[in-house]
Amino acid sequence: MKIVIIDDEKSVRNNLKQIIEDRFSEDSIVGEAHSVKSGLELIKETKPDLVLLDINLTDGSGFNLLKKISDIDFQTIFVTAYDEFAIQAFQFNAIDYILKPIDSAHLQNAIEKAKKLSKNSFITKDYLESILGNYSKNDDEKQLAIHESNKISFVDLTDIIRCSADSNYTIFHFSNGSQKTTSKTLKNYEQILPKSMFYRVSASCIVNLKYVKEYHKGGSVLLKDGIEIEVSRRRKDDFLNVLKERSA
Repeated sequence: MKIVIIDDEKSVRNNLKQIIEDRFSEDSIVGEAHSVKSGLELIKETKPDLVLLDINLTDGSGFNLLKKISDIDFQTIFVTAYDEFAIQAFQFNAIDYILKPIDSAHLQNAIEKAKKLSKNSFITKDYLESILGNYSKNDDEKQLAIHESNKISFVDLTDIIRCSADSNYTIFHFSNGSQKTTSKTLKNYEQILPKSMFYRVSASCIVNLKYVKEYHKGGSVLLKDGIEIEVSRRRKDDFLNVLKERSA
């Protein structure tokens, strides 16, 4: 792979270069830049396969840089200082990122994943719009990127009734009666879906609190689509408290 590093901190660029040279000797770093302007020029000149891109550059953001490219034909790994909202936006859109200070194992995993991805996984304008939207929107206005076998769908969180586990897959059930299946686990979605909207009632199901119609004292919840879900015994008291807080 031809790799480009775009980061406004020279020490970070040097660290990234050292790790790549140590662990990916078969790949080549074809250039580095520190700004949106120099980064765009470098990408145009070198035509890289992978770009390690800082979010905050001297003259704008990594998002600004990508929006200026009409046809993105390279993989992107974002490099960022810890930012809860930015990280949540990346997770919602299933985009890879690494945190500063750089962890060599995390970087290696991210690059190995990038090597395996197909051209269909390049960041698109829809991806960028969704990332930027999720970065600033309230929870009930956000979208989630769901990777299916042959496409990526952007869905409104408010349209999800529940998520159910099927081995290592997750099935999303929507208010219009449709379903989508993705190869990520339910635990993955438990970590990124906002707690203000979703609750994991059992090992196999996460429900959207908006669609809770009834709670049955025997330990189950009836959703507005007519499906009744068992609530695990150890989650029952906490779930009841959550429902009481929403109705207060």
